[in-house]
Amino acid sequence: MKRLTLLLSWSVATVATLCSAPAAEWRWVPFPDPQLEVRGLPWFKENSPELWRLPKSAKGRVPNGVWNRAIAPDGGRIRVAATTTRLALRVQAATVPAKPCFIDAYVDDVLAGSVRVQTTASAELVFFEGRDRARKNLTIYLPNNQETRVLAVGFDPEAQLGPPPPFAQTAPLICYGSSVLQGTGSHHPGTTYPAAVARRLNLDFVNLGFGGAGKAEPVVVALVNQLEGCGYLFDLGKSYGDQSGDAYVAMLAAVRVAHPGRPIFCVTPIYSSFEPKDAKYLAKSIRLRDMMRQAANDRRRAGDAATHVIEGLELFGAGDQALLRDPQHPNDEGNELMARRLAPVLRPVILGPP
Repeated sequence: MKRLTLLLSWSVATVATLCSAPAAEWRWVPFPDPQLEVRGLPWFKENSPELWRLPKSAKGRVPNGVWNRAIAPDGGRIRVAATTTRLALRVQAATVPAKPCFIDAYVDDVLAGSVRVQTTASAELVFFEGRDRARKNLTIYLPNNQETRVLAVGFDPEAQLGPPPPFAQTAPLICYGSSVLQGTGSHHPGTTYPAAVARRLNLDFVNLGFGGAGKAEPVVVALVNQLEGCGYLFDLGKSYGDQSGDAYVAMLAAVRVAHPGRPIFCVTPIYSSFEPKDAKYLAKSIRLRDMMRQAANDRRRAGDAATHVIEGLELFGAGDQALLRDPQHPNDEGNELMARRLAPVLRPVILGPP
C-alpha cells in the first residue's frame, strides 16, 4: 500500500498517513449518516451536506465578510463511539487551501491523529491504524478557515458503532466574535481556544468567529439569538473596529431578552504585539477594552448578575507574546494557554460548584 507520511509541525508529535486503502480493509460510512453525530453546525439540517456555520438562507442577508467565513466549518465536529482499530476520512477541499488545512481526530478527548487536506480531489486520509478493539469515543474536528466537504468516515470492517456520550450540558456554549475566537492563529481545529475550553469542561460548543467581520451587526446577532446555549461568549476583539459602543450594547440587550438568565461572557481584546509599537493601535485597544468592560458592568449594575467581564489580557497578555502566530493571533500553544486560563472562570458559572 502506498503511503505518504505527513509530519506535523507542532508540539505534539503526531503522525498521520495519506493512503488509498483497498476497499476490503475499510468500512466506509457515507456522510451524512444517522450513526455520525454532527456538532457545532447548528443549521446542518438546512445546509446538508454543506458544512456551513450559518443557514444557507442567510446568504445575501449577512455582510459578505461574514458569509465568506461562515462557509468554513470552524468548530464543526463529527462524533461517534466505535470499537474500531483504525479511523479515516474521505474528504475534499472546496477550493485549494491557501494555508495549512488540518483535520484532527481525538480518542476519549486525547489527540490521536491529524491529517492535512491539500487538494480539491477526493482523498482518503488516515488518522490512525493498529489500535486495540476497545470502545473509543471519537471526535473529528473539521478544519479552520477552509470550506471542506466530508464524503465518508472509514472504520475497520468489524467495528461496532454507537452514540457518543452526552455532554455535561445539553445546550452548547455559543461563541461569537473575531478572528482570535475563530482560531485564525491555530493550525489545528482541536486547539482553538473555544474547542480546547469546551473539551476541558465537557461542553458542546458553536464557533461563530468571523475573522475581522465580528462587528455585532443586528442581522448576525439575530442569528446568534436563534441558538439556545448554556452560555454566550462574545470575543469581538479588534474586529469590532472604530464604531461606537452602541452595537455592542444593543447586542448584549438583545441576547438578554432572548435568553433571560443565561450567562453572558464579555471577553475584552487580548494582547497584540502591535500595541507597544503603534500608538494608534494601542489607543484603539484600550478604547475597545474600556467600552466592552463598561457595557458589561453597566448591565451588572442594572441587576443583570448573569453578565460577566473576562479580561482578555488575563487570558493572553504581553508576557505570552512568544506564543503569537502573528502580531494579533495566538498559535496552537497560545490557544491552549487561553483555554487553560478560561476554563476555571467558566466552570462554576456554567457547571456550578464541584
